[in-house]
Amino acid sequence: MSNQVKEFNDYRSKMNDVILGKDGLMTKRLFNLDTQAYSDGALNVKTKEMWLSS
Repeated sequence: MSNQVKEFNDYRSKMNDVILGKDGLMTKRLFNLDTQAYSDGALNVKTKEMWLSS
């Protein structure tokens, strides 16, 4: 994994913790939707990552 990707993932993880710490129902629902979008389904995770990064 490139350093840029690692930095992005680290930053996203840190900010997710900050945002989820605010304890808002709508925020939790949005994060759940985002999590579900990246899980395996009709397309596998790698395919989704390639599509979203293009």
